[in-house]
Amino acid sequence: MMRNPSADARTTAQSLIKALPQPLPQDEALRADAVQSALLTSGLIDSTDLGNPPAVAAATRDGLTSLAHLLDKDVLGHGAGRLLLLLLAEHDGFTPHPAPDTAQLQVRDAATALLCLAQWHGSGNLLRLLGGALDVHADEARDSSTGRA
Repeated sequence: MMRNPSADARTTAQSLIKALPQPLPQDEALRADAVQSALLTSGLIDSTDLGNPPAVAAATRDGLTSLAHLLDKDVLGHGAGRLLLLLLAEHDGFTPHPAPDTAQLQVRDAATALLCLAQWHGSGNLLRLLGGALDVHADEARDSSTGRA
């Protein structure tokens, strides 16, 4: 049986969202700990890599990619664009069209938490990190649609 990375990513994203406390702690250090714990619970990082900036950056990228795949369930292949739109809408204070539902807001909140963690760990350019995640999503979505694993 052929492995479906998109389906695996959606399961990982759902696990990440469920593992994040609601609301996230306001204190930055406590929030970073909570997000790292969610990464650990979801399997995006292992205990030996907690606090390791390159590992956190890689887990953040993989988490963002997984969240984009989760958004693909609504409109196949457009999850990355929707994730970017949700993040921009939150940052700039506008409501995207169509208005996000509760599940999309959970994805947005998880993505924001991941980006805050990456920033906390000094993971460099957050736009480059997000762009890398969206590139991986595009490759995996294209491979899934052509039947490659």
